[in-house]
Order: sequence, then structure tokens, then C-alpha cells
Amino acid sequence: MPAHLISNKNGLAYYENTPFSGTTYTLFPNQKDTSEIFYYLEGKEHGIWKKFYANKQIREKREFKDGKKVGTLFKWWENGKMQMQYVFEDDEYQGTCKEWNDTGMLIKEMNYAKGHEEGSQKWWYDNGKIKSNYIIKNGRRFGLLGTKNCINVTDSIFKK
Repeated sequence: MPAHLISNKNGLAYYENTPFSGTTYTLFPNQKDTSEIFYYLEGKEHGIWKKFYANKQIREKREFKDGKKVGTLFKWWENGKMQMQYVFEDDEYQGTCKEWNDTGMLIKEMNYAKGHEEGSQKWWYDNGKIKSNYIIKNGRRFGLLGTKNCINVTDSIFKK
């Protein structure tokens, strides 16, 4: 069913005043090619959703269950290289989440527990040099935070 026929009421998808179950799609403007495919069950996002580039290359793939993000979100650059890989559990970030630049170089590796940063967190510049390298332990940051070496940013701002 074309996505424009679905309405959103209080966070649920409806078709003709009934919570929608089924597949929706969106086409690229002035084309017959599909840009998005979404699935719903009783008005809630459910199943694997996909988005595409105009060149038919997959752009994004993610999964929902009972209206919540679950599993792994994959995003690709238009050149086909991986852009990001984020893990969700019960609608929150969980585990290791990664991002790459359009040449395929890893630029971010973050770790989460129940939606919050936890453990090792690393960011790199496009040239491969480290941008940030810190650890979250007991809700506090320790390590290299951008240009602040081994200083908690809030400590450096509020202490004289």
C-alpha cells in the first residue's frame, strides 16, 4: 500500500480509521522505483524496514518488533560501503555501535548498555588519528576527550 494512504494517530499507523497491518512503500518522485518499504502490525512498526538510493543500492535496513527498534540497524553509503551498524534492544542502543566514513575507514566505535554509553568509546578522524578515546565507568568519563587529555570535561569547566 502506498505510504501516503496511512495516517499517524497517537504513534500508531492507521488506514481508514483502523490500526494498519501490512506493508507500505514510497516511490522516488517521478519514478516507479521504490525508495522505502515499511511493515506494520496492528498499527505498530513491525518487521524489517528498508530504504534505497535512487540507483537501487540499499541505503538502510532496520528491524522493529511491536513498535520498538530491535536487532541491528545497518546503513550504507551510496557507494555501497557500510556507513553505520547500531544494535538495538527494546528500543535502546545496546552493545557495540560502529560508524565508517565513505571510504570504509572506521571513525566511531561506541559501547552501550541499556541506551547509555558504557565502557570503551573511540572516535577517529578521517586520517586515522584518534579523536577521542575514553571509558565510561560508573557514569563518569575517563580518557582522551577531543583535545582534553585525561580530564573530565565538566571538571575542567567548573574547577578553577
